[in-house]
Amino acid sequence: MPKNIYTFLLEIFIGAVILSCGSEKAEREEFQWGNLKNLGPRINSPGKDEHVTFSQDGITMYFASIREGRMGKYDIYTSRFENGEWSPAELLPPPINTLKDEYDPFITLDGSKLFFASNRDNGEQYWDCEIYISEWDGEKWSEPRIYDSAFVTPDKPDWGVTIPGDFQTFIFSSGRKPARPQSVQLFQSIWLRDKWSEPEVLPAPVNSGGWEATPYITPDGKTLYLCSDRGEENKQDVDIWSFDFINGKWTDPQLMGGPFLSDKHDYDPCLSPDGTRFYFTSDRDGGLGDSDIYVVEKIFKK
Repeated sequence: MPKNIYTFLLEIFIGAVILSCGSEKAEREEFQWGNLKNLGPRINSPGKDEHVTFSQDGITMYFASIREGRMGKYDIYTSRFENGEWSPAELLPPPINTLKDEYDPFITLDGSKLFFASNRDNGEQYWDCEIYISEWDGEKWSEPRIYDSAFVTPDKPDWGVTIPGDFQTFIFSSGRKPARPQSVQLFQSIWLRDKWSEPEVLPAPVNSGGWEATPYITPDGKTLYLCSDRGEENKQDVDIWSFDFINGKWTDPQLMGGPFLSDKHDYDPCLSPDGTRFYFTSDRDGGLGDSDIYVVEKIFKK
């Protein structure tokens, strides 16, 4: 006797769901990062080039640099992806850059808000910086302002903003307690409809008690990357680590090995908006300057 048509259709639906889940899992697992490339002299200089961030279309890049021709010390530069390559880096004009330090840029996916760290109101102290925001009105960037007093720590650094696509979580690096002297930890605030919650230090395993900085969270909020000196006692360099958010908590850290790992500083992780390229900074041997920006590609296994 033939099966009831509804039972038959239900079995087809369940099978399709199982197949879909299996395919998604295979897609997530069956790739590796490879084809390491230095972004070259259009982006990198003989100085320091660091901390990329992208608009949603992946065409516009912002990053920080210390190089000849800059306005201050650290300045923020931009480049556009045109005809298959990045255009020569251009210095952002005032009011973004000043004669002081501007660095660690983060642009929201819609391109309307640019966050960055600066010591423009704190004399010459690089270590004493705040998080600023500037907004794009369609023609120019607004006068930057300190974003929120909740993210200001007197005489300590607050920098390295990252925000998921829903704009409900604000993660940043700070020298406030319980960070050790001359060190930073990751802190998090939650949007409470009309204000940010008081920042709280992210618990272990995200923070290890050492140096945790320059975080990047994916737009879906499910994966967090950071640089850290964890792993070895008296470690003198930092590496890139990843965490997945599963069942309401962050998993144990995974060291990003392969092309991400060197015996020097590897830091400032950032994915391209489509997730196919992974950018980071390194002062490894063979670069063009003190630190360079590199990219690796997602290669799917056959």
